[in-house]
Amino acid sequence: MASGSPARPVPGPDTVQVRLTGDQISLLRREGEVRPVAAGDVLFREGDRGYDFLVILAGQVAIVDHQAGTERVLATGGAGEFVAELNLLTGERLFTTAVVAEAGEILVVPVARLRDVIGVDQALGQWIIRTMFERRQWLARMQAGMRIVGSLSSAHTRRLLEFAVRNRIPHVWLDTESDPAAAVVLKHHDTDASHTPVVVLRGGEMLTQPTNAEVARAAGIAGAPKAGVTYDVVIVGAGPAGLAAAVYGASEGLQVALVDTIAVGGQIGTTSRIENYLGFPVGVSGEEFAQRAFIQVLQFGASLVLPATATRLSGDDEGRVIELDTGDSLTARTVIIATGVSYRMIEADGLDRFGGLGVYYSPLAGRDEIRADDPVVIVGGGNSAGQAAIWLADRGHHVTIVVRGGDLTASMSRYLTERIIGRRDIEIRYHSVVRRLDGAGRLKCVDVENNLTKTHATLAASALFVLIGAEPRTGWLAGAVRLDKSGYLVTGPALEDRTRFRSPWTGQDRDPFLLETSAPGIFAAGDVRSGSVKRAAAAVGEGSIAIRFVSEHLGRRAGFEKEAVSLGR
Repeated sequence: MASGSPARPVPGPDTVQVRLTGDQISLLRREGEVRPVAAGDVLFREGDRGYDFLVILAGQVAIVDHQAGTERVLATGGAGEFVAELNLLTGERLFTTAVVAEAGEILVVPVARLRDVIGVDQALGQWIIRTMFERRQWLARMQAGMRIVGSLSSAHTRRLLEFAVRNRIPHVWLDTESDPAAAVVLKHHDTDASHTPVVVLRGGEMLTQPTNAEVARAAGIAGAPKAGVTYDVVIVGAGPAGLAAAVYGASEGLQVALVDTIAVGGQIGTTSRIENYLGFPVGVSGEEFAQRAFIQVLQFGASLVLPATATRLSGDDEGRVIELDTGDSLTARTVIIATGVSYRMIEADGLDRFGGLGVYYSPLAGRDEIRADDPVVIVGGGNSAGQAAIWLADRGHHVTIVVRGGDLTASMSRYLTERIIGRRDIEIRYHSVVRRLDGAGRLKCVDVENNLTKTHATLAASALFVLIGAEPRTGWLAGAVRLDKSGYLVTGPALEDRTRFRSPWTGQDRDPFLLETSAPGIFAAGDVRSGSVKRAAAAVGEGSIAIRFVSEHLGRRAGFEKEAVSLGR
């Protein structure tokens, strides 16, 4: 939508101005319906759970939102422009209201028919989706999302902020301790600060001290298992491996359910930028990678169960049962475990005091709480630490990297070290560890010790990012499948010799597939697998390969070669 109109949009970054060509409009006309509109007509409202793709043929449409009783005009669009944002494809509840500012005509294209058009004209589809991404980012900058009102000293407030960030929900945090707007919102909703944190959604609905699941349902991103359904494959974990498996499985006609504890994207969704992923010469943010994959999962019809944590795996080759912490369970013919890993923590005095108050395990997690010129410290010498250092420095932070070793190249890709070495805004402290954190309410400084000289230095730090690796999320699988001594899933050739002749493999008449665990029909993909390559591209590859083996195990071919293939012993 273009800025500038008789309604005078509020000052701020320009909206995404795009104009369809005559040929593109003609293509869309074949799938839609032309309707006259009068000034004042409301095309959709904040809080709605769906709408159609709208093309303005004549007249003007204003995009507005409302907060605490105040209406704000964000932008207007004219002839040739389309009215749509990313929630058209994701099913999230709407953040804005569209009102006809000047009478004219609109072309209404149902979402299902828009998907058909995108399938026919890929260039148009790519352009529309790219514009939707940019509009989502613009809405976030314009603070057009939900309001989270609460004190940062509250663990519940910090949890809600993390959930919103990880799920890429546009939001604004209003601190009850320092932001006057928080009191205005609470007064408008006749709520006392003692009842915070609260979440106010566009459309006026307010949730008091909600769980993540309640926020997910209200925002339109939650999903639950289908009653009475036995899925062909249940994928546990929605990181790169799980997303790839869901996309390939659903696109090949399998009935797929994808389960995740908090958000689609896994750790890659919190990565500031991926610069060495094939096909993205200028890099891609983890946020965009995750959102694009999410749209693909929905496009091919996979079921999303979120937020939900798998707590137990039982059953046999006739049917597997995955129990969830929500009280639900899923039944499946096969299972792909792609739960990835959990962040490791450091041993430092005061670490537990500043969780969410300056201590983070992803550079994106703290973006709402730190100012552009605040100094930050990163612990870690791997690629995630290097990517975070560059991303934070580019945003105005002075960054100190604390590493135990004496050489970044031992654990970090060369392209990152070359970009880091020599930057004045990135300092590296070798042979060092963080010993203590301090601050009044929020983190203010950290004490760093040099392990060679035993000297200490106090560094100003508004944020400490701990990026030192992770551990597998496999505690819920104890006794169900074989794990190695570090808790990773053992698969394929790494299993014992003659596995096929032992229970539960007797009768299978084959060796375990490359990504298959010690239980037939249960596969592992990505970082959770013993011996895996800890790279996003490798995880995506394993997710797609796992689906091949799922189809072989099920005796289905789903577009694959008919002969069975075993890549194990």
